[in-house]
Amino acid sequence: MRQRLSLTLCCLFISIWLTPAAAQQVLTFRKPATGPTADYITAVLEEAYADLGIELNYQPIPRLRAEQLAQNGEIAGELGRLAGLEEELDNLNRVPFKLYEFSIVLVARKAACGLCTLKSVNNIAYIGGMRAAETVLTDANFDKTTFRQSDIHQVSKLLNAERIDAALIADFQLRNLELSQPKDFIVYHVKSEVGFHYLHQKYKHLIEPLYQRLSLMQASGRLSQLRQQFKLQAPEQLKPMPMPTELTAAAAARPGLTGANGNGRLWQLINTVYGDTVAGVKTLASNWPRALNALLEDKAHMVVGVYKNQFDNELLYSKKPIAMDDALYLFASDRTKKQAILAGQESHTVCYSGNEELHKLLPDSLSFYRANTSLDCFALLDLNRIEGVIDYKYNLPDWVTTPYHRSRLREPLPLYVAFKNNELGAQLKAHLDRALEAKLSPRFISENSNTIR
Repeated sequence: MRQRLSLTLCCLFISIWLTPAAAQQVLTFRKPATGPTADYITAVLEEAYADLGIELNYQPIPRLRAEQLAQNGEIAGELGRLAGLEEELDNLNRVPFKLYEFSIVLVARKAACGLCTLKSVNNIAYIGGMRAAETVLTDANFDKTTFRQSDIHQVSKLLNAERIDAALIADFQLRNLELSQPKDFIVYHVKSEVGFHYLHQKYKHLIEPLYQRLSLMQASGRLSQLRQQFKLQAPEQLKPMPMPTELTAAAAARPGLTGANGNGRLWQLINTVYGDTVAGVKTLASNWPRALNALLEDKAHMVVGVYKNQFDNELLYSKKPIAMDDALYLFASDRTKKQAILAGQESHTVCYSGNEELHKLLPDSLSFYRANTSLDCFALLDLNRIEGVIDYKYNLPDWVTTPYHRSRLREPLPLYVAFKNNELGAQLKAHLDRALEAKLSPRFISENSNTIR
């Protein structure tokens, strides 16, 4: 009797093991494209599923066809897709674990589009079925020509043949982007995305144990080991950088040129040059130290209306001038003090604001004081705290009732735009240089006049 009972229990156990649940021990998904990120995803999931006693199988199926099969339950789901896929394919369920992170990047030919933002390129290629890229184009209201390609190799051919300005792809696809001249391209980070694993409704019972296993792999450092193993970093020569959507230009306030209220001919110039590449240009007008600090602290993208090599920092300067400066003067309260300053009398102090090179216009034997603003200098002059001021005529304070005595120290000089010496700075400079060469009327800038106001 006991033997029969034991045999019955054994048969029952075998029967349970061989029920339809056993069919779930092999799950089929679309075969992913080759590459570090795809290899990382499959390695992570294979290890996690193996701990659950499940093997993964892959079939070469086109992306859109795979979505239909996953929705119908003919394959187990999607290995890795963006959040929100369950809203389009309601039979799929998301495993709530951030499986991988990636970026959508814009790869553009510098010669074709200058600064090369989404707003300035004339056409874009992307890989069909890649919803992250399609969403970027929709959100940007991109209404120009698009080329939908089957794979990254087709995108490479279009870029190398100069048939397109740019391509919108995932950063993990950069390794497979075969560019004949990588230095001719710029790569912008456009948008960050997170990928999740999806399972069909009939495998919903696997979500919780799979989530627990993936969480343990993360806590133990196993996922970090796999990320290092598959070298998920983009190639150094194609490192993405942030894409500018709004530019900030800084300057010292100059009436008629760079006004504090955003008005002025040089602000007009900057908006003319960059207006077709970004959503807007913000202006900051104060004094030279603040303008330079804004650039160095990444609060501004350029400093407008500077002398060539005005700053000690290693900066990039526009190839051509954008305007002519005004003449610089020495202002003094009386003729005697003015003559003493010009003669270099040691007991005299001269105030200036902005460029430290200004004091070189007078003898070194003098004492010099650098103030934050022109008005500070003229206030000190009126209080007889100093004997002279180096400045422009347009910076004279409104409170002056008796004219200062003045002498012209320097003729007008050409003014340029300065940029940080990095990849973005080089692109901003190149864009401006092209505009000065081709887009702007020669009458806009005149090196032979004292002012463009």
